[in-house]
Amino acid sequence: MRRILLLALLTLALPTVALATGAGASGAERAPAINAEYMARYHANHGHSQYLGGRGTEGHTWAVYKAEARRLRAYLRQVEINRQRRALVARWQGVADCEAGGNWHINTGNGHYGGLQFSIGTWEAYGGSGMPHQQAAWKQAQVAERVRNDTGLGAWPHCGAHYG
Repeated sequence: MRRILLLALLTLALPTVALATGAGASGAERAPAINAEYMARYHANHGHSQYLGGRGTEGHTWAVYKAEARRLRAYLRQVEINRQRRALVARWQGVADCEAGGNWHINTGNGHYGGLQFSIGTWEAYGGSGMPHQQAAWKQAQVAERVRNDTGLGAWPHCGAHYG
């Protein structure tokens, strides 16, 4: 039971600690590597020691530290991906508000779909799959970025002014 509570605490607390200490940051400053050694230091700072030969805190092994580090790195990668996706949608939200009243899943039957009112031809030509209005807002914005990079905001002659 204690191990389950500890794992739950780690799952909730470590990402916050890692983000606060810059472990998930990128850029010029060097963030600490999130590996088994990092996890061992974290546990040591909270009164636990590695379990070796019957000594230390039970359940605190190097293999467990390695697994926790893998999970934390994956979590921090996903946090960064989600942040990038939110930023992308935020840049296109003004266009979606203008084109479709902010409804990213609109299908009015006029041959244009989704928040950015893609035609099927444009959607597929720029890497979209399925129907635009059935995709997440970030996927629609991702395809819209490709269109904008290729042709500019002219694909949204009136509403393109709301980009960014």
